Amino acid sequence: MRGHMPVSLFAVAFGALETAGALQELVYRGLLNSETEPMIIGALGTVVGGLLLWTGIALLIRSRLSETLVPATVYVSVPVFLISGVYKHYAGWPITAVGIAYPLFLLLWCKTIGKDLETTSKI
Repeated sequence: MRGHMPVSLFAVAFGALETAGALQELVYRGLLNSETEPMIIGALGTVVGGLLLWTGIALLIRSRLSETLVPATVYVSVPVFLISGVYKHYAGWPITAVGIAYPLFLLLWCKTIGKDLETTSKI
């Protein structure tokens, strides 16, 4: 299946970047400076980044879990980035755009090649 590895690896890379940025927000502003709102936004961002990272790994190894993880990533990622990036302005606009657009792209991509994923899944 053409393009499978780059899509998976971008999901892994974006998930790692989201997790690192959210952990920085959670630890520095949330825990060390005792601010409640950055701690909540950082915790949500860490969960979203970890979920995207997990989805990228599941797509990379062509797991059957990717059929469930991709929609779950969209359902969690889009609202969190709308709140943290658009409404509260904790996340910068590049990661907000990636955090909203890339999971939606993953969902569209998996729907178009979904039949191929079902026939070639190994786990």
